[in-house]
Amino acid sequence: MTNISFDLVDIIRTIQKQKRFIILITIAGIALAAVFLVIRKKKYKAEARFFVNNPLYGDRSTLFRATDTRYVDYFGGDDDVDKILALASSDTVRGRIIRNCQFQEVYKRDINTPKGYAELMTIFSKYFDIKRTEYKDVEISYTAYDAQTAANVANMTVQVLEETYREYYTHIKDDIYKSINEQLGTLDSSIASLTDSLAVMRDKYGIYSILSPNRETMIAENVKFGQKGLGRAVEEIQNIESIKDQLVSDRAHYISALNEFHATTNSAMNFLKLITRAKAPVSPAGLGTMLTLIAAGMLSFFFSSIYVLLLAYFRKINAVVR
Repeated sequence: MTNISFDLVDIIRTIQKQKRFIILITIAGIALAAVFLVIRKKKYKAEARFFVNNPLYGDRSTLFRATDTRYVDYFGGDDDVDKILALASSDTVRGRIIRNCQFQEVYKRDINTPKGYAELMTIFSKYFDIKRTEYKDVEISYTAYDAQTAANVANMTVQVLEETYREYYTHIKDDIYKSINEQLGTLDSSIASLTDSLAVMRDKYGIYSILSPNRETMIAENVKFGQKGLGRAVEEIQNIESIKDQLVSDRAHYISALNEFHATTNSAMNFLKLITRAKAPVSPAGLGTMLTLIAAGMLSFFFSSIYVLLLAYFRKINAVVR
């Protein structure tokens, strides 16, 4: 069997022989790239970056702590960043962004029809990107044919994410607030009922002293001993006063808790910290004109060289076989 050699010398000679063809293909590749640059529609990419704040700093136990001095990091952890990434991929958040940015006007689709809405969601998913960096911040980018649109979508995404993320925690606190407030109304009714009962009994037996066993001091100077039924009256007043005192104390705690939960839902506390606001980019996304032409020329040169070398190699094989 005859060994076929095709070494470096053969490669160089083949390229030299076919250099005119290779040069023509390279020039053609550069020309096609130039035509592509002229006719293609330019896209612009805008980016925004933010940190995720630790939601525990907006918690009641942190704002109004008295004894617990445990350190709480200002920056959110990986779990908090994961929640942001999950929200960014949800249809709820993306739908709000699409509507707030008027995608139906930008991309000429009917957002009120299922087909048009699905097309807008597809467009958003195609040009939207979110990722965490090695510095534990989150980077958002959006690519559009209009530079200002790209910046608006990126900034709106940060805004909607912050509102949705904060709303998740404030909604839970609002539910707790409503529950405590309803219980406070029940306490008010019970206290009013007990107050009426005490007033009737005191007027009936003429006992206006403080008889509750829960009080630190008991004033009994006004009690007229010897009156029939007075002993039972004193016991009943003590029982009612003890219950009322506890309910009044609970009511004070409930009001304090309501004020604390109301403070934790204040919109002044942001859960995301924007560190780089998206601006309308000046240059289009992707490689520049020069880099694109250079890349096209190199690829054309490479593939044309491979082509002529393969042809030369197969010719040599055919010649040996014959």
